[in-house]
Amino acid sequence: MIIVAAMEKRGLMLDFGQVLVRPQPAAVVAGMAALAELDVDEFHRRYWRHRPGYDRGEPANQYWRRVLGESAPAARVIDETIAALIDADARSWTDYREELWALAAAFRARGGATAFLSNGVPEMMARVRAERRLDDYFDVVLVSYEVGYTKPDPRIYELCLSRLGVSAPSALFVDDRLENVEGARRLGIETVLFRGDASMDDVRRWTAI
Repeated sequence: MIIVAAMEKRGLMLDFGQVLVRPQPAAVVAGMAALAELDVDEFHRRYWRHRPGYDRGEPANQYWRRVLGESAPAARVIDETIAALIDADARSWTDYREELWALAAAFRARGGATAFLSNGVPEMMARVRAERRLDDYFDVVLVSYEVGYTKPDPRIYELCLSRLGVSAPSALFVDDRLENVEGARRLGIETVLFRGDASMDDVRRWTAI
């Protein structure tokens, strides 16, 4: 849902996972579950249950050991398993939603300010930065592990607004998670709860400055 406000539209803040990229491919998730020697549903539960600490800066090795738990392989191969999981995880977040990247670039070219605002981890971001010139699309790139707190903590939105140089009512935040959207909305930021390609028209209408 989008909140309409009669105010200049100045800042576009976009989440990464499942917004700027599509959901993780099922085949890649199944491959990670196989590496972890877990069924897919259990792997999925552990993956997301322990993710907040990783997003806040916990080292990858600690995160993946938490995910593996009792299913962790023998000490002689655990480092290889974790390295393979890190690589697959980063690869799973690279199905780029090209139309939204183009929309961000166009909004910026017309005078708007743009931000990449994500809960994320260094290994994923290293891959994204290797594949994308983020400076071509975004004035601000703000990722949770760099600041030590995650959405929906109000501090991360406030920091993003400050770096963009825009006020909350003049900004739009787009995210696929309700709790993150509600966190932004409480600060007076306009929001779109992103539901895939069906939500593109909401973003497109707001950015038509």
